[in-house]
This record gives sequence, C-alpha cells and structure tokens, in this order.
Amino acid sequence: MSNLIGVIGILAILGTAFALSNNRKAISWRLVLVGLGGQLVLALMILKLPGFTDLFALMGEGIKSLLDFSKEGAAFVFGEDLAKGRFVFLIAVGSSIIFMSALSSLAYYFGIMQVVVKALAWVMQRTMGVSGAEALSSASSIFVGQVESQFLIKPYMSKLTSSELFCAMTVNMATIAGTVLVAYTAMGMNAIYLIAASVMSAPAGIVIAKMMVPETDKQAVMNQVSLNIEKQGENVFDAFAHGVQEGGKVAANVMIMVLAAVAFIAFANSVLGAGLSVFGLSFQIQDIFGVFMTPVAFLMGVPANECFEVGRMMATEIIVNEFVSYGDLANHIQNGTLTPKTQLIATIALCGFANLSSIAINIGGLSAMAPERRGEIARIGFKALVAANMATWLTAAVAGILF
Repeated sequence: MSNLIGVIGILAILGTAFALSNNRKAISWRLVLVGLGGQLVLALMILKLPGFTDLFALMGEGIKSLLDFSKEGAAFVFGEDLAKGRFVFLIAVGSSIIFMSALSSLAYYFGIMQVVVKALAWVMQRTMGVSGAEALSSASSIFVGQVESQFLIKPYMSKLTSSELFCAMTVNMATIAGTVLVAYTAMGMNAIYLIAASVMSAPAGIVIAKMMVPETDKQAVMNQVSLNIEKQGENVFDAFAHGVQEGGKVAANVMIMVLAAVAFIAFANSVLGAGLSVFGLSFQIQDIFGVFMTPVAFLMGVPANECFEVGRMMATEIIVNEFVSYGDLANHIQNGTLTPKTQLIATIALCGFANLSSIAINIGGLSAMAPERRGEIARIGFKALVAANMATWLTAAVAGILF
C-alpha cells in the first residue's frame, strides 16, 4: 500500500510542477520520461541490483574511512576525548569538511574530477537533451557546492537562457557537495542513502526545472561548452594547502550558519511560546510549518504515524538548514523512533541545499558572475528553491518505492 502511495506522490509532484509551469505547451515529455527513467535505474542500481549495491556499499565504507581519517587529524589537534565529547559536531563535521576539501582540490589538480564531470555531463546531454551548460553545471553539482559548480559555466552565465539559468539554480540547490556528504555521514546519516540522494536528485532537478520553466529556444540545446579549470596551486603541496584553506572557510561558514540558525529558532520559539502560553498552547515554529509538510511526507511513502515528525524535519530544513534537520533525524535514528524505510525517505528528502539562505547565496554568487542578471536571479530564486525541494521529494518517493 505504501508503494502505491509513493507512486501517487510522484504523480502529485509532477502534477504540481506542471501546474506551476510558465509554458505548459513547451514541456518536453521525452525529457521528463527519460529523467524519471534515469532516476529509477539509479535507484535500482544503488539500492537493489546485486553487484552494484555491493559497489555502492563499498563506496559508503570508503566515505566512512575518509571520516575516520579526518577524525585522526581532529583527535591529534584537539585530543581524542574532546573530539568525541561535547564538541563532536564542531570537530567531527568541521574536520571532515576540511579533509574532503583538500582531497577534492587534489582531484582537480590531477585532472581526475574533470574527467568524471565531463563524462557525467556527456551522459546527461545525450540522454536528457539538455544544453552543454546545463549538463556541465548539473554534473559538477554532485561533487561541489551550489555556487562553486556555477564557476564552471561562468563564461556563459550572461548568455544563458532563462530556462538554463533556472535549471542550473534548481539542480545546484537539489544536490549536495562531496564535502558535506561526509559531514552528514559524521552526523550519523547512512552514506549510501546520501550518495543515492545526490546522484538521483540531479536528473530530478532537471525534470522539475524543465517542467516549471521549459526551454523555448531550441538553438540553446545545441550550444556546446568547454570545461576549462585552472589548476589551483603550483604543485601538489600547494593544491593540498589551497584545499585545506578553502575547506576551513566552508567549515567556518557552516558552524556560523548553524549557530545563528539554532539561536534564532530558539529565540523565535521563545517569543512564540510566550504568546501562545496566554491561550494555554505550546507549539514551536517547526511544528506549525511541519503541519503543512506532513501530507508531503505521506505522499512520499512515510507511514502515517511518522509523517508529522518527517514533515517537521522537512520544514526545519527549508526554514533553517539541512544540518539542523539532520541533527533531529540523527536523534530519531539513534533512539530507534523511526522505521528503516522512513529513515531512507527522510535522509533523501532532506539532502540538498534547498533552504531560504541558499536564495541569498545564489543571488550573491551568481550576480558576481553576471551582474547584469542580478534582478532576474533574485526574481527566480524562490521558485528555484521550491523546484529544488520538489526534486528531493521526488527522489525520496522513487527510492521509497524500491525499499
């Protein structure tokens, strides 16, 4: 029965994207079907198909090993007791981001990442019929952050069609960077689920974006782009140092954002609680917005008795950020208060940069690349946020059906 509900959920998400489309007649249903088919194939490979499941399990173990390596560095600097104690989020998450950023920088220095991104972009362009810029941006979003991946198409940013720009923003909000993937694993998330989420949400983001803002310039699809990335650093040691420094900036930004977000939510809940106490009520902001997300959780295949908790975490992810929502999910996983299927769906549904602060990040980052399009970027920011969340929900529903 839950699988049937998941199918209904997929249709409901696609129906919503259709309803929000600015040009329904221009929607490429071939792209939609290929994108959904690609999602299903990826889900089968990662979660069900013998051999491939073992491969992704091995990748998951590799991520855990990378996490252990970063913990070794953290324990040496901060001491083993401190690294496992009260400051586990600061140290474990921060160290994993820094270490993965260093490895990513080395991968770019040796040209490994460029080959992988080119291959994925080629597949996306040939199968889904998207433009070269969209394919390149979407492929790189699986590995790097939402603005960093846009640097790959910076020379073309001012010439992108509205559909291309919207697609790039949507996909980059719907996926995660490799650095934070390891950070989420450090918080207790299943690494295989996270891999599935980021890889599957790329085609899902394209599907939703191209339904909501279809491409009307057929020539744009034919345009090719080149991947030219300058090596960061004079040699391997300089590249490693550059990655460490950049990772440190990202880690610091994560800590600052989480600190401010948690503090603000606590303040807002205190004010709300004081007002509601007059009427003998006690609710938090997450509870209120979680009510609206509860039906979405149900349509993704979450059991009815667990829908509110998942809806609450989804609301937290959108209003605050995914780190805070994953902190809530980690507590549920540790306490065993959610079924395994719900853990899968929730992990994937929360996996993305689709929160309110990402709108500001995109406006700031993309406007710096194309100042003349700042107004357009600001106008479509919220719509891209909605599309990105719908993409992660679509991915969660597809994975839930196969659980």
